[in-house]
Amino acid sequence: MTGFRIDPEALEGAIRQLEDARDIAEQTSFDAAGVKPGELTAKDSVTSEARQKFADMANGNADSLRGAALAVRDKLNEKIQSYRDTLDEYRRAEDNATVDADRINRRA
Repeated sequence: MTGFRIDPEALEGAIRQLEDARDIAEQTSFDAAGVKPGELTAKDSVTSEARQKFADMANGNADSLRGAALAVRDKLNEKIQSYRDTLDEYRRAEDNATVDADRINRRA
């Protein structure tokens, strides 16, 4: 038989692991929003600037902890969807092969 075979149970297990990793990345992005430099409490301008830079590193732009966690989450979502699509395609092909085999057997 030409083509490829996959282990649907193993692929479903991989999807579950990716979903767990995705959930951790998403939780990290939420946690980053609440990160505050607790020890930077002085009211001078240097400390205020340091506090702002720390907050920006945690939850500012795409280079922040939050941005990186969201990027990881998005990549994991893409991979999860790709695996689901592969699994769906494989199952459809298996179903079609079974139907074709039944037709051939009935004719014989």
